[in-house]
Amino acid sequence: MLQFYVTNNPREGRLDIAHFHSLPDAVRAYRALPASGQKILGVQQGADAIDLIHCLPLFPNDREGEDVMELRFLEYPLWKSDPQVMELARELAARLRIRYCLFHQCLLPVPDKEKLPRALRGKHLWPDEPGEFCTAAQWIYVAGVGRLSPVEFRRRYWDSPGASYPLVVHIGAHGMDGRGCYKSLQVSPWEFHLLVRHAKERAGRRNARVEHNSSND
Repeated sequence: MLQFYVTNNPREGRLDIAHFHSLPDAVRAYRALPASGQKILGVQQGADAIDLIHCLPLFPNDREGEDVMELRFLEYPLWKSDPQVMELARELAARLRIRYCLFHQCLLPVPDKEKLPRALRGKHLWPDEPGEFCTAAQWIYVAGVGRLSPVEFRRRYWDSPGASYPLVVHIGAHGMDGRGCYKSLQVSPWEFHLLVRHAKERAGRRNARVEHNSSND
């Protein structure tokens, strides 16, 4: 059975946490807390728990935060495979009018679909380093900052993280079509994630075929 928790100001050395049996009660308690402090709404199942909503500033000088969806639950089979959790995430997104999510230490526009749009189907990433598909990124557009090279983006936000997360709007990437012809791609951060995921799956299938053919020789 799913339960819920709300925490307040976990970065200030004291952890105020309240537990709830129903989502509406948890949402009311979460909304009652000020947006000027950090607050979290999460879900618990037995001994396992994971955050779903954070209140975070979109820009470094913002005095108040905005409710964002924490997508880390997608990285854990226990949570991702549970239809209750997926439905809960959708309900929270609707109740709190979520516009952005937190994914891999970046803020990005909330994904509207799990699948690539029609215009990107049949397109593939062309990485600078074979097998390292994230190296297909040519530039990253951060709201309030502009275009950054991957090296500069990593230096600013990952090598020395600050108090806020970068709000990534677009990514420019090297790509190719089904015939192997070069295509310059401008995609949303979530679309880039899906392209990377599909590239890894495609490479895995190709490697499996090679191993299968080798074993039959």
